[in-house]
Amino acid sequence: MNKGQRKPVLAVKDFSFSYENLNKPLFHQLSFELYERETTLLMGPSGSGKSSLALCLNGLYPEAVEGTSSGSIFFRGKNIRDFHKGEINQKIGIVFQDPDSQFCMLTVEDELAFTLENRKIPNAEMPKRISAVLQQIGMDGFQKRKIHELSGGQKQKIALASVLLLEPELLILDEPTANLDPVSRLEFIRLIRSMQRQFRITVFIIEHQINDWFEIADRVLVMGSNGRIIADGEVNTVFSENKNRLREEGVFLPQQFDDCLNHQNSKSIPTSFDKVIISIENLSFKRNEQMILKNMNLEIRHGEFVAIAGENGAGKSTLLQLMAGLLKPTNGEIYFQDVFLHHWNEKELRKRIGFVFQNPEHQFITDTVYDEITFGMKLNEESEEKIKSTANQLMQQFHLIKHRHSNPFSLSGGEKRRLSVATMLDETPDILFFDEPTSGQDAQTMEELMNIIEKLRENGTSIVFVTHDMDIVDQVDRVIVLHQQKIIYDGIPDNLWGRKEILKKARLCLPYRMKSHDEGVPVYDLVY
Repeated sequence: MNKGQRKPVLAVKDFSFSYENLNKPLFHQLSFELYERETTLLMGPSGSGKSSLALCLNGLYPEAVEGTSSGSIFFRGKNIRDFHKGEINQKIGIVFQDPDSQFCMLTVEDELAFTLENRKIPNAEMPKRISAVLQQIGMDGFQKRKIHELSGGQKQKIALASVLLLEPELLILDEPTANLDPVSRLEFIRLIRSMQRQFRITVFIIEHQINDWFEIADRVLVMGSNGRIIADGEVNTVFSENKNRLREEGVFLPQQFDDCLNHQNSKSIPTSFDKVIISIENLSFKRNEQMILKNMNLEIRHGEFVAIAGENGAGKSTLLQLMAGLLKPTNGEIYFQDVFLHHWNEKELRKRIGFVFQNPEHQFITDTVYDEITFGMKLNEESEEKIKSTANQLMQQFHLIKHRHSNPFSLSGGEKRRLSVATMLDETPDILFFDEPTSGQDAQTMEELMNIIEKLRENGTSIVFVTHDMDIVDQVDRVIVLHQQKIIYDGIPDNLWGRKEILKKARLCLPYRMKSHDEGVPVYDLVY
């Protein structure tokens, strides 16, 4: 059915939005329509206003922030401002970029029941509906689990379940797969496709990386850094006709359209590492009597680039925090530079070990971007001249100059991520831990981040990543795979790709360069 035969579910007319602290609109005179049963992808560089637009579409902005808007947004022909309070939020459901920001209750069951209470669903019906939606997302049996104990990917699924209980007509997903392991990501996308077919809902997805969404998307909208829509159309047409413009804007191209891809491993640093910087012996870690990691032995060497991979909830972030001294093991020992980790002076340790959290907000402690970047240097009593020079260099390097006086919490998801990395680089650490650092980043920023990592390694810094991005894993010196509390693989990536039983256990898939050799094979067959 073509657009001429369908009514728009949502119509945006000459819509502009600006935060009060910005000199110009974040986006300007946007006009587009979303149609029934259509799946539309919204792409654009980090900070172009994609998440803010999503919040405007369901009426949360500008009411919830210090901002102004002009123009109109219509839902089924009615201005969203004319709906009763809360009514439009049920018709247009949104899953936020950061799932923690939409949770109100302690347990999964209570969170989902809260949604049903707002819909005035009888108490007797709630358990059945909660069980059904958890089955739908593959998390049946999680009713009594505490939300703060879930992995990032599990939280994302619960956030989706909460919105599904609203039975929305338009579903907005803000980078919904950023925290999911490779197989969970593919399952999630299949779930969205199945749900759309079953309930005939309209889906609007904000994403940086389109590869896994490519087959289910009907249409792509691209916002440019100028705050305007620079491309709108059928998926193949948009990427084939706008390739150069999109690349200049920092937009990820689907890999079948990106003729600049180099499928060869790009490591340029010598891969012989002698000096051990982190040593783990018989490490175990429990949280609330639940075993997370068990009898683990591991060494990280000077200048090494290591990826930690595995399914959601495998303990990857926990292992990273243990190595950084942010958690203490239940049993076993961790050594840093041949000294027991917790014997180090805390101030000295923080100069030598950098840590970038999965959720950037967890490390922000000041009111401006400049103060956030300079906080550590001031604590170390660096000279004013060095502080200013280093801060300006980092803000320039991470494209944060225009946000110098902005509150870190007001930044876009990608900008928050860049700031969290920048705060760790006021000194050159001995080892730098990243928990999903590429999440929310556009193509240009991702490339720049990888270049920064290469320079750090040239100076001897060890880099340890937790990531679900198999194309990143394909570039590292060494990959460690976790499954059921233990390390089940530790070696070079090339050897991992041939270990189908390990990939299957850990819910990993092949990098694109290997998938691309099997044209026409369903992506699920390539997981194993």
